[in-house]
Amino acid sequence: MSRPIGLGTRHPRPLWLLPLGIYVLLRGLDATVLKGLQTYGLQHSVNGQNPISFCNVFFFAQLMVGLSTLLPGRHGLPATLKALVPAERRLLVANGFLGMFLGPLAYYLALQSLSVITQTLLFALILPVSALLARWLLQEPLPRVFWLSLTLIAAGLLLPQLTMVAMGGGMDDLIGLAWGLVGVLAFSGAAVTGRSIAGRGWPAAVTIGLGSTCAALAFGAIALVLFGPHHFLLLQLWWVLGVIGLYGLTLSLGSELALRLSYRHCSVATVSLWGSLSILVAVVSAALLLGEPIQAPEAAGILLLLAGIGVARRFNPSDQPFRRYIS
Repeated sequence: MSRPIGLGTRHPRPLWLLPLGIYVLLRGLDATVLKGLQTYGLQHSVNGQNPISFCNVFFFAQLMVGLSTLLPGRHGLPATLKALVPAERRLLVANGFLGMFLGPLAYYLALQSLSVITQTLLFALILPVSALLARWLLQEPLPRVFWLSLTLIAAGLLLPQLTMVAMGGGMDDLIGLAWGLVGVLAFSGAAVTGRSIAGRGWPAAVTIGLGSTCAALAFGAIALVLFGPHHFLLLQLWWVLGVIGLYGLTLSLGSELALRLSYRHCSVATVSLWGSLSILVAVVSAALLLGEPIQAPEAAGILLLLAGIGVARRFNPSDQPFRRYIS
């Protein structure tokens, strides 16, 4: 759940659009696969418990991402950490807690109660909320046409909910919506701390590896307290392939590596713009793989959401530090 920042060529060659396309595909499939694992786990409980929990899922996911960046830079890590002043260490802790622990936790718990489509719409709020926090904490000016973009995104989120109420149905699960808002705030805060970290030239072992590994250990400790050691000793083939292989290695680590490779050769604006296509991947994959219906209100909401993000990026192409959960 990390957010490396980098600049590359302004006009990438077609060959280097391949890792960007892989990132869009894997990022878009993230919620669909995780929702599928949650549902499958409910149908194949172990000792009355769902073996797919936020504890073991993010333990493996964060551990793989953390070790892949921590181990290559481990020799210079002590010297870098020793050179940090207390304020910089607090900044790293805040970034790791918000973006690598609290954000993923809320992301998982929201997905337990919400459809992939609803969650995709909700987490699009990270873009405007991040801009508002950056304005408040970093004194960054708000992007041009910010309020138009915010209005379109909010309309895209509210339209399906209000339509359900008007037709006599209820809104989506309020607990899921509450966890979703916690996730939005956590990832928005991590975007701001990541923005502050980006210009300091710290190695990936410090900015990504250390926080991801610590978050993995925290998730592991929670699993041991809540469920016991058996939570990591489930030897069913579907669990090993699903949690470790599909989600941990393919989606989490694979999308992280594809993102880093994309930023070596593509500009921030290019990655941000193309990254928005992962919203469509999430919606289409949820419909095809999970059977989630795309009703007219949801379709209209998605179009409004994409319009809001498109407006923001069209007029502010170089002011996009927010990648992981808005694209």
